[in-house]
Amino acid sequence: MTKLKPSLKKLVRPAPLLVSALFLLLLSGCSSKIEPTYKEKDIPYIIKKICKDEYNLDVTTQRTHNTLWIYAPLDKILHKEYGLKEDKIFDDEITEKIRNIITTIGRVLISSDNTPEFFAFLASDIKLGIDYTMIGCVLDIKKSYADFIPWPEANRRYVIKFKVSPEAVGDNTGFHFMPYDIKMQDFLAEQIAQRAGAGFQDEELKKYFKVEKSEGKFSDGVFYFDYSITRTAKPPKTIDIKNEFLNTITYCLKTYDFRDFSGIVLTDLKTLDKLELNKKAILSRPNGL
Repeated sequence: MTKLKPSLKKLVRPAPLLVSALFLLLLSGCSSKIEPTYKEKDIPYIIKKICKDEYNLDVTTQRTHNTLWIYAPLDKILHKEYGLKEDKIFDDEITEKIRNIITTIGRVLISSDNTPEFFAFLASDIKLGIDYTMIGCVLDIKKSYADFIPWPEANRRYVIKFKVSPEAVGDNTGFHFMPYDIKMQDFLAEQIAQRAGAGFQDEELKKYFKVEKSEGKFSDGVFYFDYSITRTAKPPKTIDIKNEFLNTITYCLKTYDFRDFSGIVLTDLKTLDKLELNKKAILSRPNGL
């Protein structure tokens, strides 16, 4: 069995560092309107068939109650210069394959009479053992194709996970993962943390800040967010890291009109400063972004 080299383990970075690359990959998506043509029960089969017939890509599809899972075994994911050059993340050939699969998922979901609430696309490097997961809310996809939300914003709503997964080695069918129902509260917790971290890594701010951690989870009605963001240089204007994180929280919860929570806990891991706000305090804040 092929082992993941220790040096590669260090190269697998937190999701926020990969988000901007994914955005570029998806921005070329088509925004044309397509009339519903598929039945809900046929969605997994249609996605699998299009990937094979049009792109000669073998994928495995599985459906839980509210989530469609798509698994793609790939020979490699990372570019050979990943970790050496900032703009080199995905292998060029693999980027095209991922784009084709994601495009197929979007085409089918917006062309169906009924759809699951979420989809999860898992691409695995079956030689090194690396999992790349992309989770999306289907309603966001439909809104973006209908031009209700711009593509850059739609792409920020995907949750990206990237991890070392030795179990993926040799897995051509997806036996190393168990499909599950994605819950909106968990999706939002991860999206908020990802967006907040990625915000400090865009072209305007990345030379002033270093994001070491930005994580979110939901437990017992409360959103918990932990972050470690270091200011490496003085930005041209005053930027309050905690307030920027709060703005992202407020924006996302209001955008999805999610109210089934009691409060949030925001912790700065560097200073151990903890802020607790109840639902009313969060929803009464300005929209933020």
